[in-house]
Parts: sequence; structure tokens; C-alpha cells
Amino acid sequence: MSKVRLITIGLMVATLAACSSGPSESKAEEAMLAYAKANGSEDAKLTSFKLGECSKSDNGGYNCPVESHIVAMGGNFDQDFKGVFTFAKIDGKYKVVGTVSRTF
Repeated sequence: MSKVRLITIGLMVATLAACSSGPSESKAEEAMLAYAKANGSEDAKLTSFKLGECSKSDNGGYNCPVESHIVAMGGNFDQDFKGVFTFAKIDGKYKVVGTVSRTF
């Protein structure tokens, strides 16, 4: 095989892998904040956020481990929030559409 062909194949594989890796950390953080606000308090804030390696889920989304710290309800809720959440792209934005596991 020629070098050009090998480089082309390598670039195609890298591009396809990047497309199927799930949400970026910033997109997942936006989705998690929206999820926290919808399921808790409008004043919810994420004071830390870490996204682990996502895997494709059976429903077409991505199961992603998340570690975050949430402050809400005027500071009355101040907890670490960890779990594996399912993210899916809906109307061009990632959203949390399910919970595989969760701990506070």
C-alpha cells in the first residue's frame, strides 16, 4: 500500500472515532446543569465537573461516567453528585436522557 493510502485510511479512522465518542466535556456539563435545574432547583450550579470515557448505549445515546459537585436551593443542597448518565443529542444539543447509576 502506498503511504498516501495509509495516511488517508488513518485519517478516516481517526475522524470516525472522533464522531462516535459522545459529548465533549463542555457539552456534557451544559446538559448536566440543565438536568440538575429541571430536577431540582433553578439556582443549581455545578462547582466542579469531570466527564469520564463514554460508551455507546443501546438506545443510540452515550453512557458517560460523571463526577460533579452541585450547589442548589440557596446553598441548602451542597453535594457531590456521581453516576453514569445517558446523554443523547436532541435538536442539536446533548441532553441527559437517562440514569444508569447515581450516588450523592
